[in-house]
Amino acid sequence: MSDQQPIFLEPVLQERLWGGQKLTHFGYELPYEHTGECWGISAHPNGLSKVKTGPYAGKTLAEIWKTEAHLFGGETTGEFPLLVKLLDAKQDLSVQVHPNDTQAARLEKNEAYGKTECWYVVEAEKGAELILGHTATSKAEFELMVQQVRGTNS
Repeated sequence: MSDQQPIFLEPVLQERLWGGQKLTHFGYELPYEHTGECWGISAHPNGLSKVKTGPYAGKTLAEIWKTEAHLFGGETTGEFPLLVKLLDAKQDLSVQVHPNDTQAARLEKNEAYGKTECWYVVEAEKGAELILGHTATSKAEFELMVQQVRGTNS
């Protein structure tokens, strides 16, 4: 296998209370009734992608990041900086906290990076919505804000 050949990774499927069964649309066999996340490209210790075939078969993305820098364009330092996920949110997700790199290093054990995100919505049910950011200081205040946004306060 030359370095010009693609490397295919085994996805890591994660069970989540809010998950469903829609990741089957991408050809995945789901191990859980509530499969919420497919970590398609991951060197995160909580879900390491493994190489499917070729000379690196069975090795994790984290391993080849550290030992095969030429596959990534040269020198690789630190931890692999990317986690690509597909989500199936059958139910509302919880409020998410997104620390920057400095906060993550201070608050999260063994986290090399903060949680910067980019979302691309592949498919959504009619009426689906995203709430980005809020200033609520309690769960009750947040729920009131959501009701106001949805126009359902009474």
